[in-house]
Amino acid sequence: MSNKTFAEVLQDLRYGTLHDELTETLQEVVNACISTGKGGSLTLQIKLKPGKSGELELTDTIKSTVPELEKGASIMWATPEGNLQRQDPRQMTIDGLKSIGKEDYQQLKKV
Repeated sequence: MSNKTFAEVLQDLRYGTLHDELTETLQEVVNACISTGKGGSLTLQIKLKPGKSGELELTDTIKSTVPELEKGASIMWATPEGNLQRQDPRQMTIDGLKSIGKEDYQQLKKV
């Protein structure tokens, strides 16, 4: 009698749903590592508990560390009323200057 491989057992656990979850989680970690340039991890823990009639109860735990992109900060100014705004209320305005939006900025980056 040949031994059943770990991969075969893995595909049997929870009727194959564990294998599906591991596949999805691995893809999530791989994609995040590629997009962030940072490392990640995937850990599978399988616990085996013997029963009284020769059976084994297997429980699994999946843990992953998915790297995240660094988030930028926003700079805002408080008004005397306690509101936040992007322009410094103490800064004087100069006529003729144009404020650019995100689309304008993206166009400038391409040049």
